[in-house]
Amino acid sequence: MKKSLLLFVVVVLIAAFSQVVAQTPDRSGPPKVALIVREDIKPGMMGTHNRHSAEFANIFGRLQTPNHRIALVPVAGSENEVIYITGADSFAELEGIQKATDDKMSAASGGTKADLDRLDKEAPELHAGMRDMLTVLRPEYGYNSDVKIATMRYFAVTTIRLRPGQEDQFAELAKMQNAARDKAKAELHIACFQVIAGTPATTLMFFRPMKSLAEYDLRIGPRVREAMSDDQKKKADKLAVDAIMFSETSVYAMNPQMSYVSKEMIAGDPGFWTPKPVMMPKPKPKKRVAKPVAPPPPTD
Repeated sequence: MKKSLLLFVVVVLIAAFSQVVAQTPDRSGPPKVALIVREDIKPGMMGTHNRHSAEFANIFGRLQTPNHRIALVPVAGSENEVIYITGADSFAELEGIQKATDDKMSAASGGTKADLDRLDKEAPELHAGMRDMLTVLRPEYGYNSDVKIATMRYFAVTTIRLRPGQEDQFAELAKMQNAARDKAKAELHIACFQVIAGTPATTLMFFRPMKSLAEYDLRIGPRVREAMSDDQKKKADKLAVDAIMFSETSVYAMNPQMSYVSKEMIAGDPGFWTPKPVMMPKPKPKKRVAKPVAPPPPTD
């Protein structure tokens, strides 16, 4: 039962994305590398953080920085976690994106510089922790990765940690799953990224784009398992237990205010990706209360 449950979890929850940031109009699949930033937000500060993040996105647009990103806010999982995803064709390109962004931010002046200074000072009050991860695409673990990401609204993000030395077993499991997905005509778009820096190198991250949470009603996991023979199920169960040390899935909604995407991405669904700017509420001026005037001393 435990083995079958583990396989069921893996089949249902593994998923992915393509055209993460749509840096160019002719990108036809997931980026080859990605910077994935996971932020832990202090309890009770999520609303303030999201407005804070949206202000940063507004400044990126104002300065025309190249660091396009998709921002994800929690739906199921930790209520105090957000994820940002930036894709590129190489680490050299990613490095260039970061350098060009830093240069434009450093050269900011006037009101923009004042806004950046204020946001930097506010950040420590909002964040409990942050993890930056460099990842590479593992296409052999993917499945039907082309999808129009601009029309999606959610990502199911599954993090899997493999047991050391068991990558071949996981590769065999992925191959079996993909064959069963074909047979079951599974409505999935899968891309896998392996973390090479920022967390253990045996960590794989999968993203499932969804237009609606109603896609969970499609019973993809059970259908894929039903497409396997009894012998295939037993083998897949054993491979999953042997290869996978840890698996966890959270569901996030795409947040257009906190995201900063390319013109091509916006053109895919302008009504969603061009929301009204979100500004941090300015503190109300304190009312001055007149001090009571001391009564004059009594006279004889």
